[in-house]
Amino acid sequence: MSVIVSKIVEVFVYRMNEGKREYLLLKRSEDEIHPGIWSVCGGTLEQGEKAYEAAAREMKEETGLTPLKLFKADTVNIFYEDIDDRVHIVPVFLAEADKGTVTLSDEHTDFIWCDLDGAKKLLHWISWRENIEFLDRCLNEEDYFKTLKQIT
Repeated sequence: MSVIVSKIVEVFVYRMNEGKREYLLLKRSEDEIHPGIWSVCGGTLEQGEKAYEAAAREMKEETGLTPLKLFKADTVNIFYEDIDDRVHIVPVFLAEADKGTVTLSDEHTDFIWCDLDGAKKLLHWISWRENIEFLDRCLNEEDYFKTLKQIT
């Protein structure tokens, strides 16, 4: 029987560049799970860590960027992973990046800043495409923006 766990976070990172919103995508290293796919920031919670703390930490570790604003989204990602026979319930966060330079960890080989359409074309998982579209709508429409909770 599969186990249900919540030990992972996902962080959709964006920045404003000349008045336009861009999203950060990361290409996974060949020695990582799901090698070579374009992904969002994320990772595993450490012992005793809150999900929003893990989101900020993972963003910093994977990109070298610090969140100016970190929001808890009114959604989660749910997926089954056959590798560990677990159903994962993943809190979703949205982070506005500082103006720093991206410094990749060894978990990733490349990065790209792109608009919403570009991100939806590159992101591997359908759930990520749906979530980035939802989060973009949250940033564009007041009724949706109200569903975000700013943490920092």
